[in-house]
Amino acid sequence: MSDNTSLPSVEEVNDWWPTDVAIYLESNKKKLFLEDDDIKTLKDNRVSGPAFLELTQEELLASPLELPVGPAKVIAKLIKTIKGEGQVTTAPNQEVQELKERLALLQASKVREEAPLYFRYLDSQIINFSSDGWKDLIQLYVLLEKAFDNLRGTLDLHMFTISNKEIDISWSKKEFINFIEIHKCSIDNPVIISDIKRGVKRSYLDMLGDLPPPSTLGNPKVWVERQKDSPCCYNHRPPKASRVIPVSLYNSIFGQFKDFCEEDPEKEDNEFTYNFCCKMAEIYNDEEDRQDDANKMLREYLDHPVQPISIKRKKNNSNIRSAHTDGTISHSRTFKYHGVNFEYKCEDCSSQTSPYLENCGYYLVFCNEQKNQPSFRVTNFPCFLVTIAGPYFSVSGAVFADVAIVDPLTPVFPLIWQKHDEMMLSISRTFRAIKKSLQILDHYYGQVDEQARKNPRTVHPKHPLFPEVTIDRECYSVQIIRHIDGYLLWEATLSNEQGPPKKVYIKAIQKCKYSLNTHQLLAEAGYAPKVLASSIIPGNWLLVYMEYLDNHSTLDCVAFKLNDQDRNSLRVKIEKMVEHLHNLEHVHGDLREGNILIRRFENNDFDVKLIDFEWSGEVGSARYSHFMNHVHIKWPVGAEDGKFVTKTHDLAMLNQTLGRTGLLQD
Repeated sequence: MSDNTSLPSVEEVNDWWPTDVAIYLESNKKKLFLEDDDIKTLKDNRVSGPAFLELTQEELLASPLELPVGPAKVIAKLIKTIKGEGQVTTAPNQEVQELKERLALLQASKVREEAPLYFRYLDSQIINFSSDGWKDLIQLYVLLEKAFDNLRGTLDLHMFTISNKEIDISWSKKEFINFIEIHKCSIDNPVIISDIKRGVKRSYLDMLGDLPPPSTLGNPKVWVERQKDSPCCYNHRPPKASRVIPVSLYNSIFGQFKDFCEEDPEKEDNEFTYNFCCKMAEIYNDEEDRQDDANKMLREYLDHPVQPISIKRKKNNSNIRSAHTDGTISHSRTFKYHGVNFEYKCEDCSSQTSPYLENCGYYLVFCNEQKNQPSFRVTNFPCFLVTIAGPYFSVSGAVFADVAIVDPLTPVFPLIWQKHDEMMLSISRTFRAIKKSLQILDHYYGQVDEQARKNPRTVHPKHPLFPEVTIDRECYSVQIIRHIDGYLLWEATLSNEQGPPKKVYIKAIQKCKYSLNTHQLLAEAGYAPKVLASSIIPGNWLLVYMEYLDNHSTLDCVAFKLNDQDRNSLRVKIEKMVEHLHNLEHVHGDLREGNILIRRFENNDFDVKLIDFEWSGEVGSARYSHFMNHVHIKWPVGAEDGKFVTKTHDLAMLNQTLGRTGLLQD
């Protein structure tokens, strides 16, 4: 039984109607061994809830002659069933309290027996299961195989999770029900059957242990060969080895770093930048000399030990090979967590090895070291990768989600002092950002072990970890269900203790690239998903929490199935929506069929929603992106990179869309 079972108050008991006890007992008669005649007796004598609970032990167990014959026998039978046939020794007031608690527990048990279960596999529809018809998780899995056509293999080849917590498949049915009840299983918060089988997950991590040493991976030819079929690291080399989601969303430390890079440096930052540039611009004959000088200066400035560390690598599970980083800032006395790794080259052209690729190789080694540690479940191991090749310097950010992901965070700066160049200020800001980020990493990694101890069943974070959000003065935790491929868009649930989870969509976009105002204006008129909340997170990211549209499809998925009359009706609805937008003196900028969502009702009416407001805004201020797709998309005349979006552009694009989907009249 759950520790969170809530008991009825005395006031609630006193509010029960006379027949409630009889009805309640009837719903549980199999458990209490009451006969139909017993239930009828209670009903006929109208034994009320308050009267029943306030009877003393002596009254309950008295001779039938001392109480109304029928109720006394039934109540005595009930007490003996609850307490057993032995002598009852509890004091009367304690007996009353225990009866109250027992009734509440029985009621909770009944609710639990009837509680529906919800499961989702891959991108399937959520399926509702009864808790009846199976005795353990093996039998349940057989039913799940029949329900999900593409669920294959044995039970132990799949991972079951709810609210980012892993379910142990060795649990009993009772333990399973308890666990998902605690985490509020519902249609908006189903049990997720992972499409990444445990064997596959282990094989990726095992692959990291079988990779060549970082010094070999740093050779571009070797790196590209290892990236061909299944990339070992998504670091944009080659370009197809990339993830849509940037590291600054996977871990806020990188967004904070970006924000710090916008702040003005202080005196000590500028002094270090000047001295470091002058030193790194010198000619070195030996890479180790550059490394030693740089590590010493960085150690003093960053106020953290910067030193080479030894790493051990198993090859074919037998031979142990050792290597050393050029310089690493580690957290904890055991050097377990690595916050910054420095990779040096004597000059930018001094070898056939790329310092960026070699640094990525060292991060893969760090990830491989952690795969069997408890901390693997609570962190994605954020790490800054700093490369210094001759007098050239850059910073990247690395995380381990389901795979290792590395993104450049800065351009490549020349560490060559130029007094009158504003670039010197950017370099100083960058060093200051590293220093401030290290203070945050100290705190972050200082909590990892404790989090692993408190949450041993947490699943490794493969999705971004969005902060809590407030909607209508209520605070909700955010749990990602799935990522919508190709977009910075997620299906998620919002949960708190006050009510059931709420399903939402979350869109992430750079604040300067999204017109929240246009979105809200259309939502108020019913022409866009409702905006439930929005927030700014580090890295200048705007998170937009929108209502979940479960029954809408893109225009091209609906239009071709309609008859002429319905096509005309839908076209009028869409045109009316765009007219409303333009009457507000706003424009959209991308009225393609994928941004127009349609729901068809049973009466053949349509609900039309517009989405994607990245290029939207007021007329005269909204502009197109500087990286428009001119290869696969035919834009209206004048719709070009960085130019203003006009109403004429919107109407021309809308006509193209209506024509492609068969809605435009001849």
